[in-house]
Amino acid sequence: MDNETPIDEPGLGLEPAAADRLTTDGDALPSTGLLSFYDRLRSRILAYVERRGGRLGETMAQALLLVPDIFILLARMALDKDVPKSTRTLLASTLAYFVLPIDLLPEVLVGPTGFLDDLILALLVLSRAFGEDLEPLAAKHWSGSRSLRTVIQDVLGAAESLVGHDLYDRLGRLLARQGIAVDEVVVAKKEA
Repeated sequence: MDNETPIDEPGLGLEPAAADRLTTDGDALPSTGLLSFYDRLRSRILAYVERRGGRLGETMAQALLLVPDIFILLARMALDKDVPKSTRTLLASTLAYFVLPIDLLPEVLVGPTGFLDDLILALLVLSRAFGEDLEPLAAKHWSGSRSLRTVIQDVLGAAESLVGHDLYDRLGRLLARQGIAVDEVVVAKKEA
């Protein structure tokens, strides 16, 4: 599959392909660094979802299709000088979790479904980091068609079923080391 025909189902909050967004006078700018990772990630996940079709289930397919968009949101926020330095550091650590090949659900071993733990970790961090004060900054960098808050609520509401109870608990312990209590984050989002 090429990047010219991306899946963009209504309501998923997906961002258009990065190459389509980065143009100057009709000429595509080169994709390097984080954008290069974004482009490769998006292509890989789109191809996987198309290949697997309905066998993934709608919830898992929708979650996987959000992975590149959440990744680029993290990158944008980590580079935004208006975001407090401690939050940018936390976001940069979350980006590192995305790009490192070995994590709790390694992509190297299980394929693109291995990005589900990355997605859930990222959304838990975003949910915690961007309470009411920083939500407008996150919204400024979000390109999805649905509100970021809704995306976070929907995915976190299905998180345990997406990765299983044991892995979800391991993510919780990993975040607890950073002072983020997963149960508090999820409860706060359900009440919002």
